[in-house]
Amino acid sequence: MHGPAWIENPTISLVLIAAAFFMLYLSLSLNRKLAKDKKKDTVIWPTSGRKILDTSRRWLYFTTFIGLAAVGAHLLAEYTFHIYDITPIDRFTHGLSGMAVTAAVLNLYLTRKRKVYYSTSIGASWVFFVVWEIFEAIFAYVNPNGLIQTGLWDAGIDLWIDSLGALSICFICDELTE
Repeated sequence: MHGPAWIENPTISLVLIAAAFFMLYLSLSLNRKLAKDKKKDTVIWPTSGRKILDTSRRWLYFTTFIGLAAVGAHLLAEYTFHIYDITPIDRFTHGLSGMAVTAAVLNLYLTRKRKVYYSTSIGASWVFFVVWEIFEAIFAYVNPNGLIQTGLWDAGIDLWIDSLGALSICFICDELTE
């Protein structure tokens, strides 16, 4: 048993994944409808004179899709099927999580310069996952009988896959926001 009984029930994971695919449907259907009028698709959230969000509804829906799919896949793999212990599913979920963190940062208003925009979002993904690897190392130290893989090789592979996920989401962002 990896967690409480309520989280091992696949219903939560399946609802998250179903909601994720609904968000993907919304993102793709809006892509066709709003291709002509970009002003209707723009989401700007100003707070005290500064922009926080400057994105499109399509990209918000797609970001929600990636985030829900990442959480749903992790819960399904870890708590329902218990396959983290016997398969390299950790690589897949790291890639999805790298995509989700980068997509979330790409919704923020940072600057209009793509060099700064993409490198900042990829850097935020790296910071998030370095902190995650530190959390895994602390958990493995506290619980030495656990099955969490730690080590420089595992951390390097995880960071590489996070980077690939972050880069791929930058390319997708270019396609959905142009």
